[in-house]
Amino acid sequence: MQENRRFKPFWRWEVFLFAMVLVSAMAANVVTRADWPVLTPVLTVLLLALAVAFAAALVVPLLRGSGRDSENTLRTLGSLEPVPLSEIAAAAGDDTPVHRMELEGSERRQTSIDAAQATSRTLRAVLTPDASRWLGRELRVAVDLVGDDGRVYRAGFVPRHVDARLNRLVHPLAAEGRVAEVPVRLIGTARPFTVEITA
Repeated sequence: MQENRRFKPFWRWEVFLFAMVLVSAMAANVVTRADWPVLTPVLTVLLLALAVAFAAALVVPLLRGSGRDSENTLRTLGSLEPVPLSEIAAAAGDDTPVHRMELEGSERRQTSIDAAQATSRTLRAVLTPDASRWLGRELRVAVDLVGDDGRVYRAGFVPRHVDARLNRLVHPLAAEGRVAEVPVRLIGTARPFTVEITA
């Protein structure tokens, strides 16, 4: 299902932005050594301004009011209204049979899973569209665990074979101030935990 894979545009990808900061700064350093009476200061200022703009593009998403980091992880549910995925699927006319599935990437999220367990009497999970791995470019539907205080902890990603379907269902919800909630089950009594959802 290669055609269904989604990617961040290059201008939003952290690796590209970081590379452009370095290239712009190095180019400014080379230009300062050139002996061009008028061009040297003008080009140096332009290249440094470009480096600062790319650096700002790296930092500004962390300060946005939406409270998301570079992986599109929510910090807290805040005012978002959790709605069961089954209701969303029924409203969309999606009658695909639901089944239990194991998350991908949960082995890298053990600390986050521990934190969710420590802050939850009953574990809840929500689906987050357009999420990515740290420095990754591919966009996936992520599963975030929710603590009793509303804080959100990334647990992994849905399997690729259901990613496109779930993305179609949950992507429009953000504009409505809602988020899809799914049944979740933690398997294991100690690390490494496995996380399963029903969707």
